[in-house]
Amino acid sequence: MPIKTNRIPTFFLILLATSCTFCQVSQKLLGQENKSLQSKLGAAKTKSRLTPEERAAEEKKKLEQQNEVTMNRLKSFGMLPEGDESEAGKKYQAAFDAFRNAAVEMSQIQVELHLASKFTDSFRDKINNEWADAIHKSFVSKKNWITAAGETFASDPEKYSGIGATLCEMMISDFELDRTDGWLDAAKAIVLSRKFEREEVLRAASLIAYANADFDFTERCLAFQREAGSTTKFLNDISPERVNWQRELEIREAEAEKNDNPRVEFLTTKGKLVIELYEDSAPETVKSFIYLVERGFYKSKSFFRVEKHLCAQTGCEKGDGTGDAGYTIPGESALPGRRDHFRGTLAIALGSDEKSGKVLSDTGSSQFYISFLPAPNLDGKYTVFGRVIEGIETISFFRVMNLGEEAQRKEDKQPDYILDCKVIRKRNTEYKPKIVAGKLPR
Repeated sequence: MPIKTNRIPTFFLILLATSCTFCQVSQKLLGQENKSLQSKLGAAKTKSRLTPEERAAEEKKKLEQQNEVTMNRLKSFGMLPEGDESEAGKKYQAAFDAFRNAAVEMSQIQVELHLASKFTDSFRDKINNEWADAIHKSFVSKKNWITAAGETFASDPEKYSGIGATLCEMMISDFELDRTDGWLDAAKAIVLSRKFEREEVLRAASLIAYANADFDFTERCLAFQREAGSTTKFLNDISPERVNWQRELEIREAEAEKNDNPRVEFLTTKGKLVIELYEDSAPETVKSFIYLVERGFYKSKSFFRVEKHLCAQTGCEKGDGTGDAGYTIPGESALPGRRDHFRGTLAIALGSDEKSGKVLSDTGSSQFYISFLPAPNLDGKYTVFGRVIEGIETISFFRVMNLGEEAQRKEDKQPDYILDCKVIRKRNTEYKPKIVAGKLPR
């Protein structure tokens, strides 16, 4: 049921903060590029000459001014110009309200989720599923809002420059969090307006385009970056990715027509993932994966390694990157029909030779990772065996950490988990691993 209120709910501000870091006050949004807080405070005394009381008073005043700027910004964040009654404005406001309402509903379910530990397993399962659905609903609402904001800004960049500035800040922050889904059209509106040609804006836009496999727009962003005298290092040459992506699209089209790839659903602490498996390209890997899913192996497994702009890794029996399923399977990365890494790709994690560092293709077991970005440097080395087809936004919400590092384990970091998993479609064949070393669990 929609929440009718003109006040921005606290959780809505928190949810916005996941897209846009409010503690990093954007003075550019307020037209204050050349006004520092220090100049407002005055410089009659240098900091080294202040008494402790004066220093405390100065810090307090500075904090109050920062808070005032932040609150003023919150009041106008993403707001339409006063009195705007245009069709574009109405569409934008409707999308904004839908996102706000979804965020409120999400906060209500979050309260129930925290209380769920006191109730039965069936109630916990119910709330976990409701939580996953609420996260997805909020993501869809946010995506629709971003799309509407991009269209509104593009309709009149001068009139809606405030919305454009809001989009810039959100886009930069979302990319840093690997939340690149739903941003492509808005990124195009921002870049093609030529109003916001700051390095960080162009960099975020180019990498959002890259994540979404729009290599034409990636090249355009890179050209604008070069004009501005900057570059994005690992995007120096994306021509191989164009070829790989075209090949991938052709394979996906043939798979869609055939429509018999196995599928698995994961319920995680941050939402649901539906995964389609490439049985034709990596048959032995898929057999092992389905074998483990059907036996509940992946339940309660943590995403122990989540690295920005790289991947989220899980499937470790020990939760630190050293565990497996008790056996290893043959690598399939060198097969003629091998697949490449794109956003949402699943691939098997492998061990490496201690001396040479060379990846050992037959050391894969239960651990796998999900790519955040295309990764041509990994193609042909690791067996790609599937991709996320629903809930791709979920991977962007996992907590960043690497529990393979002892220092981080000592910090008692709490990772995200797979709560449940099930096979929702498979072929009429036996799914039993072909073992290279070890043995099947009893």
